[in-house]
Amino acid sequence: MGLTTGGLPTFIDVGNSFGAPAIVEDNLIYQLVQNGKRVVMMGDDTWLQLFPHHFEKSYPFPSFNVKDLHTVDNGCIEHLLPSLYEEDWDVLIAHFLGVDHAGHIFGVDSTPMIEKLEQYNGVLKNIIEVLESRSGPGGLHENTFLLVMGDHGQTLNGDHGGGTAEEVETSIFAMSLKKTPSSLPPELNASCCEPHLDKEKMCINSIQQLDFAVTISAMLGIPFPFGR
Repeated sequence: MGLTTGGLPTFIDVGNSFGAPAIVEDNLIYQLVQNGKRVVMMGDDTWLQLFPHHFEKSYPFPSFNVKDLHTVDNGCIEHLLPSLYEEDWDVLIAHFLGVDHAGHIFGVDSTPMIEKLEQYNGVLKNIIEVLESRSGPGGLHENTFLLVMGDHGQTLNGDHGGGTAEEVETSIFAMSLKKTPSSLPPELNASCCEPHLDKEKMCINSIQQLDFAVTISAMLGIPFPFGR
């Protein structure tokens, strides 16, 4: 919830996440729709509970069975790659869930978790290949910006919801299809940028989850959610 509103969830909000009511306060998804952005969603059906009237198209899959590692992910894979060839969306959300469920049932250091991560690596590779193949001048993905992220971390046992670093910290990978500038701005100095395998620099930094909504809003040129 904090990712889309920019606000901290209350204990009531956390409790409601198991039968989530629609978000009524101002949020990133609402601002996208209000400003003419076509939003397509696929994956975890909780999104439709939170945002019941916001999506141009949606492909929800049941997410409550924590023992099911594949239904949501397979649904995402089925619709995600074909959608990359379509021009009927401005923002595409694909919420995979298998890693979360694998952690809860088998733990972080388990074979099912490794298999899920390897599956995601393959999916991400395919996504990037499609985006890059159509990222030239005038191409469908000339201006596409890819974000891959988690909404929370996990303990070794797969639990989350507490305040430990391993529960509240997660990864975010951002990739622009535009060519990088020849010189980096001063704030992206050598302390956080290192040569990658292809000799290009990869910059590693951190962002507060509560700043996510306003950061994306600024990048897309839409108003910030009111709470921020």
